[in-house]
This record gives sequence, structure tokens and C-alpha cells, in this order.
Amino acid sequence: MFRLHSPKKYKSSHDSHYVTDAFYQELIERRTQAGDFQLSSDASLCAECERFLFYEARLIDTGRFEEWLDLFTENCVYWIPSSQEADPRTSVSITFDDRRRLEDRIARLRTGFAHNQKPHRTISHFVSNVEAWESEDASSRRILSNQMIYESRPARPLVHYIARTDHQLEKVDGEWRIAVKHTLLNNTFDGIETPTLL
Repeated sequence: MFRLHSPKKYKSSHDSHYVTDAFYQELIERRTQAGDFQLSSDASLCAECERFLFYEARLIDTGRFEEWLDLFTENCVYWIPSSQEADPRTSVSITFDDRRRLEDRIARLRTGFAHNQKPHRTISHFVSNVEAWESEDASSRRILSNQMIYESRPARPLVHYIARTDHQLEKVDGEWRIAVKHTLLNNTFDGIETPTLL
């Protein structure tokens, strides 16, 4: 179950000490393993993971970004590569945010001076095809899903993203937190605007 709580005021004290070459290599290996997993037969596990993704989407869609950030671990990464084969060490990513950069991103959105938010954008997620796996010690789980994400704003065309999203969750103080969120956009060939938060 996911607790609703008052958003925090963030003053970043984090640095990128954990984003090492070994960390990058682990991300690449995780991506290549994504097709090797067998869907869990535990219906309750799959349902709980689905609820987690719905809850995360609702926080983003309703602009509760501080609460969304609370869903992440301290040593996390939010990665949107430019292509399926991209290596973040050698390729430009659409987004590659560690904890500190996530805090900076939300702080910038809250200033009211984020240029890509003028006019103000609204966002809606549609989450489907949820598949889940649990580690042997039940302290981590992995969730794959398909997502359609729409951004709309006054007097502008509707922007849409087609995504395959890979979450790695870790249990922290008895609650699930996002250690890795890897979102692969399947329609980048259409050209995309700078996304808000996906």
C-alpha cells in the first residue's frame, strides 16, 4: 500500500558519487536481460506492481512531483535513452537524471520559469501490459509495462509518447521505492519536444 503524505521541500545534498562506470555497465546489462524473464505466476504480485505504476502515474499527472520523487531511492536513476542501443556513456540521452538532477528538475518546475512549461502542460498516462518479477530474497522486483503518455497545452497540438518502461523497485524501510526507471520511447523517429516528466 502507498501512503499519501505532505510533499517535502527539497534542498539537494546529493552528489553523483554512485554514478560510476560500474553503475553504467549494470544499466546496460539490465537492458539486455529484459527479454529473458518469465512472467510471475503470482497474481497478487502482478496486481500490486500494477497498482504501484498507476499510483506513480497519478502523482505525475496531478503535478504532485515532490511525492513522486519520494517514490525513488537515494541512489536512483531516471533514464530515457535516445535509442534502444544507446549507451549513456557515449550517447546523448533524452533524460539521464540521478537523485540530485531529479531534485533540480522539480525545483525548476516549481519556480514558474520553466520555459517548456509555457503555456502550462497537462499530462496523462495510460499504463498497460504490466509484467512483474520478484528477486529470490523478495527485496527487489522488476516491472515492465507499456505506456501511452499525452501532453496537452492551450493552442498547441497534442504531443504523445509511446513508451516501454522498465522499473526496478527496492524495498526501503518496508516500502517499495524506484531504484531504476528506464523509459524507451518508441516514436522518437517522429521528433519529440523536450518532455516534462514521463
